[in-house]
Amino acid sequence: MKKKIVALMLAVSLTASFAACGTPKDSSKESSKSEEASDTAETKEAGAEKESGEDGGTLSAEKNMLSVEVTIPASLLEGSDSAELTEEAEESGVKEVTKNADGSVTMKMTKAAHEELLTSMKTSIDESINELLADKENCPSFDSITYSDDVSAFDIKVDADSFGGFEGIYAITFYLMGNFYQAINAVPEEEINTTVNFINKDTGEVIQTGDSASMAEEASDSAE
Repeated sequence: MKKKIVALMLAVSLTASFAACGTPKDSSKESSKSEEASDTAETKEAGAEKESGEDGGTLSAEKNMLSVEVTIPASLLEGSDSAELTEEAEESGVKEVTKNADGSVTMKMTKAAHEELLTSMKTSIDESINELLADKENCPSFDSITYSDDVSAFDIKVDADSFGGFEGIYAITFYLMGNFYQAINAVPEEEINTTVNFINKDTGEVIQTGDSASMAEEASDSAE
């Protein structure tokens, strides 16, 4: 149940990211027309590349010169409102949103819209981090939180004397933050993984570590 709640929170954050980088529908259409016009010459070149036999494979996310196609795994959308997500995505510049039979969602967008969304997601992550650091009632030991540029690893520096097991559960939140970002950043589903390290702020010693792939594997084994 707790995992579902956290997943819902992250899905809402993703929806908020769409809203933050969205524009009014009319201006979005004008922007789209302008971008399509400027990309006309490049379209022919991209088409020639496809005919030459280049194959992007069966990855969960693909990129090319003009647009980006991203598939968010069903596991990251559990408990979310797909209708709201679709609406916000389309208003933010996503050209097409398709809900697949396996529960995943595929989105096609311009390269510019994709880059803006990634920037907005990092802003949302930063805001969430600041809220956690300010929450001394629930996270009294948290001193600082940093993450890698590709959002595949988080380092949480803590006061070792006050760090407790309960605070370690926040790793799940960071797993989902990282996994969401990686999915949107065209990382194939089988390669998506986020590591969280809880580090003694005074000595640099890793007190506790884990990663999302191992957690998912353990959950799968326990369910069998």
